[in-house]
Order: sequence, then structure tokens, then C-alpha cells
Amino acid sequence: MDAVSLGPLVLAYDRLVVFVGLGLFLAGAELAARRLAAPRLSAGAWNAALVGVLVARLGYVVAHWNVYASDPLSVFWLWQGGFAPLWGLLGGTLYALWFYRRQPRLLRAALLPAALGLVAALGMWSLHGSAAARKTLPAVELRTLSGATVNLADFVGKPLLVNAWATWCPPCRRELPMLARAAREHPETTFVFVNLSEPPQRVKSYLQERGLDLENALIDSGGLARALPLVGYPTTYVFDAGGRLVASKTGELSRAALEDMLAKAR
Repeated sequence: MDAVSLGPLVLAYDRLVVFVGLGLFLAGAELAARRLAAPRLSAGAWNAALVGVLVARLGYVVAHWNVYASDPLSVFWLWQGGFAPLWGLLGGTLYALWFYRRQPRLLRAALLPAALGLVAALGMWSLHGSAAARKTLPAVELRTLSGATVNLADFVGKPLLVNAWATWCPPCRRELPMLARAAREHPETTFVFVNLSEPPQRVKSYLQERGLDLENALIDSGGLARALPLVGYPTTYVFDAGGRLVASKTGELSRAALEDMLAKAR
């Protein structure tokens, strides 16, 4: 599962890991600051966390500048995700070393909550990676817009991207044209667009109105959601040629994130 549902809120697992790690670090730093009567300790922790997030975003954008260069404004579309954790950790650490440079006592006091947050984040990510590695392409029966039956397992043999979407889902509607272009640009990968339980005519009309020509537009009656972890829309899965799940993401994809996912299947 790459996302967690908290009532109506769906939170991507990678962001949950970051929130838990940063939350433990900031809570621990706050407690230490109160115990030592040192508000500067708390201020430094919050500043380091903010710097870390900004550097993580900057590092990701720089690493994927070939994608962002064509649409610079997308750098600010933070809801799509896109952060480089190691760059963020390095940036936050360097800032903390500078901030506490004349107060080594405060630096030492910040080390324990920082280590606690880091260990918790690494542990959560390790468990998530182990579970994801066991997922394989399920044999789910789907239907084409004309009513023919297709088995998802029949697509084994080359890298495969499966996008679960719905016409009423705003993030799905935003990312679908980008995915359609990517499908044309990546003939080495099969793209399958699985609509979740809507009438075929509604799906067909929507695609025609938007001028979207999807080679593999299929309809699911619920089997995909039962076979794979699906807690929100859109959800995108990438499988390698052997049918092993190598990447998944709940929520709207950026082009940079899509390219990263596809690279894992090659």
C-alpha cells in the first residue's frame, strides 16, 4: 500500500514517512527545549526542518530539470510530490550545524530527537519496500469500451503501467493528457487505463470530448481494487516485464515522477 486513508483524506505513504520523521524530530526538540529552558533549540529545529524540505524539493527539481525546463511553473506544483530525501537531510543537517555552531550543548540536545525521527522514517520505508516487492500483476478480468473481456495478466511480457482513474476525479482529469502523451513517447511500455466501474458510454464520451485516444481504455467492476492496494484516485502502478510491481503512486503524477517510475521497470 503506497497511501493511507485517514477518513476523507488520502495521504501518500512517502509523505506519511516524512511527516512521522519530522514530527518526532520536532516534538523531541520541543520537549528538550522546554526541559533545558532553551527556546533557541526549538527555533533551530523548526528552521532546519524547513530548510531540509526546501533543499529536498530543489534537489529533486535540479535532478529532473530536463522535465521541468519545458514547464517551469510546475516546479511549484508541490501537491504532485517530488522531493529528494537525501538532499533534504543534508541541507537540514548543514543548517543545524551552522545555527548551533556557538552552542554545542544545544546541538547535542537536538541529536537524540533527530536520530529518533530518522530511524522511525527508515524503518517505515523499509517495511513498505519489503511489502511492495511481493506484489505481482493480478489476473483481473476487465472489459473494453466495446464490451470484450481482457485479462490484465495477459499484458505480462513487457513493462506495464496501469492507471486507475475516473471521469469525476479532478486529479485524474488533469494527469490523463500527460499520461496519454507519455504512452506515445514510450512504446517500450504498455499503458493500460482502467476506469473504475463507470458506464462504458460515459467513459467513451468523456474521452471523445477531451480528444484523448487511449489504446487500452478498460473498465473494471471492482476486481482491480480488491487485487491491488487502492485507497484513492488516481493510482498508478508500474510492473516490470515479469509482472512484478516495481513502483506505485496514489495521487496526481508529475512528469518527473512518471519518468522515475518507468525507469524502475526497464
